[in-house]
Amino acid sequence: MIIRKATSEDALDVLAWRNDPLTRAMSRVQDVVEEASHGAWFSKAINDPRRTVLIGELDEQKIGMVRFDHGDETEISININPSFRGRGLGYQLLCAALAYVGGPIVAEIRDDNIASLRLFERAGFVCDSAVGGLHRYLRSQ
Repeated sequence: MIIRKATSEDALDVLAWRNDPLTRAMSRVQDVVEEASHGAWFSKAINDPRRTVLIGELDEQKIGMVRFDHGDETEISININPSFRGRGLGYQLLCAALAYVGGPIVAEIRDDNIASLRLFERAGFVCDSAVGGLHRYLRSQ
């Protein structure tokens, strides 16, 4: 797997993954995202020095996206291309992205998103709180 910075050419793929019904069901905001608003957000995100947006590829196919929002804490978000779910590639993508960014990282995961809870635990994150249906996971490295 390779990890690279996202470019404007990735916007429509990321939008399709974001609007996938299962992805929406596991997201904090579950509404369908419109192409125009996503395009503006994505362009801003990939050019924002407080964000790192990465794409994972395997055999020249896009596996998913990992986004880091750098602030007082660095928060991570991961979205797997629905075509590649259930193959263990989320773990590979997450580990590659963590090696790219490093440092302490926080993830907030819905309590019903069992796959993500397990993924982050496998990658060494530890749950430090659970409030309002969200588990807060921390990796302190």
